[in-house]
Amino acid sequence: MFNDSQFTVITGASSGIGKATAIHLDKLGFRVFAGIRKEADGQALMKEASDRLTPLLLDVTDGNSIAAAVSTVTEKTSGKLLGLVNNAGLSLNGPLELVPVPEIKKLMDVNVLGLLAVTKAFIPLLRKGQGRLVNISSGHGLLAIPDKSVYAASKFAVRAISDSLRVELRPFGISVSCLVVGKVDTAVLGKIVAEREKMMKDAEPEITKLYSPLLEFFDKEVKGLAGISPSEVGKVVAEALMKKKPKAQYLVGPGAKKMKNLARLPVGLRDRLMYKAIYGKR
Repeated sequence: MFNDSQFTVITGASSGIGKATAIHLDKLGFRVFAGIRKEADGQALMKEASDRLTPLLLDVTDGNSIAAAVSTVTEKTSGKLLGLVNNAGLSLNGPLELVPVPEIKKLMDVNVLGLLAVTKAFIPLLRKGQGRLVNISSGHGLLAIPDKSVYAASKFAVRAISDSLRVELRPFGISVSCLVVGKVDTAVLGKIVAEREKMMKDAEPEITKLYSPLLEFFDKEVKGLAGISPSEVGKVVAEALMKKKPKAQYLVGPGAKKMKNLARLPVGLRDRLMYKAIYGKR
């Protein structure tokens, strides 16, 4: 279906959305460079893909790793890139007072600085191929809610970067799409719960107690919210890469649509509704 010029780089392809997207694009005939940080992850990915897929060692927080990845992609292609999918990301939940600053820096390094660095490095290849940039964001990039201040800050940044680059790169024939993703059923959900438990254990008990209504509410909310398969996200990424005129923004999953609708409410009303839902007070 596709020719050898359909080269696409995906960051964070070791698991979850990135892995599912890499496999889906591979099945469609794309020639995928799947960004992984460990060779073992690349070997595992290859067992589920064709020989068109190439594991690409890429740590988005390491400038040398990014430069080496660009060099590898340039060498194996004609220097043209159809797509760059910025998927690599971390999640971090919890009241700001309980969140360790080193964890905040780590998240921003991956979700924001890493995305910027990788995009900057691959722009020349996207320009030559008049390619497409696809950034994976979240419903928390549309609406910042309690317990998610750090994560929401990073995803609002992804949205801002996408909005800016959509016009900035347009003269070169590069389109930019931002995927707003709701809850996805991946292993990261279990990791979120484990990290939250550790955060609460490490914090002072009297401080943790102050936030117990908030913590309990969002634990129930996460467990009760319907999720989608990561392969569903992969299908939307493929659409953003294949459509003649890709959308600037895609809403993926019911959680994303819910956040979009809530974000439209007047701020005062929205805050009152959220406060009442969490604390049961007006």
